[in-house]
Amino acid sequence: MNKQGISGFYLFIIALFLGMLFINFKFFKGSSGTSIGITDAKVYNINSEKPGLIKSILVVPGQEIKTGDLLVQMENDLLEMDIIKLQTRIAAMKKEKVEKAALVQSKIDYLQAEEGIEQEELQSEIQQINSELILNRKLTEQFSTPKTQYEEPDESNPHQLKLKSLQEKSNLHHRAISIKMNELLKDNAAELLVLDNEISLKEQELELMLIEKKKLNKYATFNGVVESVFVKPGEQIEAYSSIISINPIHPSSIVGYMVGAKGRETPIGGEVNITSYEHKNIKATGEIIGFGAVVELPELLQKATAIKSFGRQVFIKIPEENQFTIGEKVLIK
Repeated sequence: MNKQGISGFYLFIIALFLGMLFINFKFFKGSSGTSIGITDAKVYNINSEKPGLIKSILVVPGQEIKTGDLLVQMENDLLEMDIIKLQTRIAAMKKEKVEKAALVQSKIDYLQAEEGIEQEELQSEIQQINSELILNRKLTEQFSTPKTQYEEPDESNPHQLKLKSLQEKSNLHHRAISIKMNELLKDNAAELLVLDNEISLKEQELELMLIEKKKLNKYATFNGVVESVFVKPGEQIEAYSSIISINPIHPSSIVGYMVGAKGRETPIGGEVNITSYEHKNIKATGEIIGFGAVVELPELLQKATAIKSFGRQVFIKIPEENQFTIGEKVLIK
């Protein structure tokens, strides 16, 4: 009995050893240069930069999304009020600009009309005096001895003096009106320039607010699959709250497990070949970016037996464009 117990014990040890060899062969293909791993991808969380109200959610968990897709629409009451106030102020300033220009034009029209009336009255007086001078000249010629030479008008004549005075008055009035109109146009141009600058500054401020408003909405920055939605329509959220988590469609890294001396063969920065465990035609080249501790292999990589396998973690970066699926078992060589 005692010998049988000892023999059974040794048989158990031998079976255990053979089992470990089988597991090692099963997982690592019996090659000193091949290890096994699992594809992985970092979940990307979309957060709110500012507090706001969730207006609508346009995606659901499991939905595939593409770069640029609108995911969530948000509102911020304070920002909306500031935008409305600024838009109202800009509209009022533009209206003021139009009104100022119209007011100046009306003043110019009034001055021109006033000058027209004044000039009409002066020209009427000038015309009347000219008529009187012509009449007096004719009467003088009729009752006086004809002269062979032309005589200059007598500037001391009261009619001539008045005529000269009226012409000077007409010229002075015209110059005065021209000066007033130029001053009005100059002052108005200065006021409109200040107003234009204020409008330009307000419009730039409004543009920044509208950009900030657009940023409240959340868009997909890469192709992926919605993992979770943490909010609901109508919910008021605080700044930096989690809104949506997204998984890339394809993995971006691999967590491998190297057994024995294999963990020291390839240095950080070295290249390794990755092959799908189930689909041998799916391959990629990866770059080792770090090593971890010796740990127990994940359940996916364990054989359905009581014997647990261990390996040293190796972290590998792979190109974004690949055909692997997340959580897929792969071979590393």
